[in-house]
Amino acid sequence: MMKIFAPNLYLCAYHLRKDNTQGETHPLWENCDRLLEHFTPKQLSPQLHLGEHRILLPPPQTEIDFNLSDESNLEGFIQPLQLQDSYGVFFNIGYDEENDQTEDVNLETLQQFNPQNRLQFPFSPRFLGETLILTVWLTRQTRQQDRSYLKQLANGCYQHLFNCSDPPLSRRGELFGSSIFEYGNPQKPDTSPQVLIWLFRDEIADQTLQNCFFDIFDLFFYRHKVVKAFYDSRHTYQKLKQYYDSLDPTLDHIQSQLDRAEPNPQDSTYLQDFKTQLKQLSSDSLSYDRILRKMKDLLTTIYINRNNYNSKIEQICATLGSDKEEFSFLSYFGEETARQFQQQIESDLRYFDQGTGLIRQAIASIRAIVEIDQAQCDRIWQRREKKREQEQQEQEKKAEANAKAEQERQQKANQDLQDQIQAVGVGIAAGAIVASTSGLASEPWQLPSSDRPWLPPHPFIIALLASILCSLGGWWITKTRIQKRRSPPPGEPKE
Repeated sequence: MMKIFAPNLYLCAYHLRKDNTQGETHPLWENCDRLLEHFTPKQLSPQLHLGEHRILLPPPQTEIDFNLSDESNLEGFIQPLQLQDSYGVFFNIGYDEENDQTEDVNLETLQQFNPQNRLQFPFSPRFLGETLILTVWLTRQTRQQDRSYLKQLANGCYQHLFNCSDPPLSRRGELFGSSIFEYGNPQKPDTSPQVLIWLFRDEIADQTLQNCFFDIFDLFFYRHKVVKAFYDSRHTYQKLKQYYDSLDPTLDHIQSQLDRAEPNPQDSTYLQDFKTQLKQLSSDSLSYDRILRKMKDLLTTIYINRNNYNSKIEQICATLGSDKEEFSFLSYFGEETARQFQQQIESDLRYFDQGTGLIRQAIASIRAIVEIDQAQCDRIWQRREKKREQEQQEQEKKAEANAKAEQERQQKANQDLQDQIQAVGVGIAAGAIVASTSGLASEPWQLPSSDRPWLPPHPFIIALLASILCSLGGWWITKTRIQKRRSPPPGEPKE
């Protein structure tokens, strides 16, 4: 049966701060209280004192210590911390290797470190992640065992700690002369958190860990910032891909509409459809750009925190006076994993940047077609409107000419009527003259005599001629006066 000595479990968890949940209502502190209730009646939330920098407990207190009542050799503590824009918690439970009463224990003892799997905090949008470090001392009987046995031992520790039959081992290596095993998938922090199982051969690894643990705590903070940014980028990737995949059928539909489009000022339905699609594409472009900008922000987050991670490694090496090669197990994340995350997002951005160009090109094409067709429709409408105005003017001219002709005809008819009236008047006058002189017709006509050798006119003829002369004189005088009355004054045009 495998045995281990003085196992200790360290939990490093990180959660973004949120303005309306700062204080004891923050989800991270609630999760800590649920974890503590399985070990001690003490709670973290009631003792919190929000201050500046990294002290969240009333000074000079920095941590809450506790001992298990049913296991006197087990002790632990919890310490809340503040890091930049986030809160962190440092939790420890385990055995004191310097205590003479501490003995080798079976792997089953690890089950009490993680009651009801409370060490795995619920994953949420603002939860950055957690790292679990299990340090165990190899017993005297196991220190000389081969690599295969150490792997089996590490897997056994993981199985008993998490009640898991298939440990997700991802890497193994050496850190300060002791074997270390990493479990979990950095691409799936929600279901597979980072777990490190460190098998101490001697005091070097243990002493080094104690000397730089808070620097390592900061190191894991930058790591989880990178991991969370990449995790969020995968959800953003799916949204971008959904938009991008919908571009081809949308653009094909628009192209078919453009091919069938013909300007018609009488029916502008297709132009209205284009304008509707133009608005929709503009809205889609805005949404697409916003999601794309979020992806770029996540890339920036990875870039910044990857540099912070690598800088922290160098800082720890300088503090300990160690060669960076001794940190190769931890530096692997910054040099390889984070770099791969960064390259993946850069590749995604190059791919999806084409979508922005396609949408903008489609918007520009539709806008150009709409403007051209609208201009053509306007020109056709203007020509038709001008032709209609010309026809209307011609109709008005014809109507005016007809009215003038009708007026002239009416005037001529009135003149004819007047002439007829005058003729009738002349006839009546002539009849009246004849009637008035007809009595002289019976007068005798004196024939020429010796006293009057010439023939005098008959009295009837004399009376008739005199009447005619009088009528003509009256007609001439009347006509002259009428013409003078009809004639316009001097300086005015004649009608």
